[in-house]
Amino acid sequence: MKIRKFGRPRRAVTTSDIARLSGVSRSTVSAVLSGNRHVRESTRRKVIECIRQQNYESGMIARSLVGELSRMVAVLASNLGSPFHMMFFRGVNDVLCHEDYHILFHNVRPEDQEDPETLASLRAYRPAGYIVLKGAEGPRAEHVRQILEEDVPLVTEIGLQGLDTHSVGFDNRAGVKLGTDYVIDMGHRRLGHLAGPAFSSAARERKMGFVESLIDHDIPVSQAVISDTGETAPAGYREALAMLGNPQTRPTALLCFNDMVAMGVYRAANELELEIPRDISVIGFDGIDFAELLGPPLTTVSIVPEQLGRKAAELLIKVIRNETGRGTIKEWVEPELIERGSVQRIEEPLSAATSV
Repeated sequence: MKIRKFGRPRRAVTTSDIARLSGVSRSTVSAVLSGNRHVRESTRRKVIECIRQQNYESGMIARSLVGELSRMVAVLASNLGSPFHMMFFRGVNDVLCHEDYHILFHNVRPEDQEDPETLASLRAYRPAGYIVLKGAEGPRAEHVRQILEEDVPLVTEIGLQGLDTHSVGFDNRAGVKLGTDYVIDMGHRRLGHLAGPAFSSAARERKMGFVESLIDHDIPVSQAVISDTGETAPAGYREALAMLGNPQTRPTALLCFNDMVAMGVYRAANELELEIPRDISVIGFDGIDFAELLGPPLTTVSIVPEQLGRKAAELLIKVIRNETGRGTIKEWVEPELIERGSVQRIEEPLSAATSV
């Protein structure tokens, strides 16, 4: 009978081995294993890769670092329930699920905006990357700054002033100008604009597009009615009640900050017994699903939210895989006008003398 000789059992890999092979200190390896957020992301990834190669899986934290949770992407938004965000998420989901990434949606509530620990609960999942939608970055972009400091792959919706981030976006100014040009070409000269929140950079850009179109068509800006309204249907409803109540000053066409505001206009018009588009033409912005279900279907400037979400996810995958090269990438979606039934042509445009 032959006697089999067995070699010595393979020595267990220690944190000291990982430190030596990674070229970092033992304390740094411990910090990575404990989920310490102060470790640079590039260092963390180097240590994790070494852990994978050495098959070091001592304890729950190490297993999570090298296992499924390393394929988690966190998506931050300020209003997870909005139709725009839901369509954006649909595009993100299509791409990331195809790439076998898990998605963690995180709602940044108004009361969390200035809380430095807003991201603390997400760090435990060790996200492979972040997508941050407009409004979730924090008042002074604190949350985005934290992610940049930790060197985690990041894509934002629309670039942030003073911060160098990969981003996706669209031209707010050109989008509203496109819609305003359209209603003017339909014969309207007495226009109103329900702008977004006064603090919103997007609202300011869209207001500029509205004014630019008036100037291009030789319509006095003083002749238009502009109101800083908000971004919700109730806000649109309240402002439209005030703006449309007086027949002498009522515009013939109303450009809305978004489709949700336009929905509020529909309710106000109904209560005032005004018919859309016979008495007031309405145009929205965003291109969300329900807009075509309104009666009449809403004409809108679409920024194709699903396409925007897909672009954000595709760009993040490139960043994670280090396929972006030097510098930052900014992907753009071109706004497009979707003509439906909420804008009526005026065959004989009102003159400047009779439009006030």
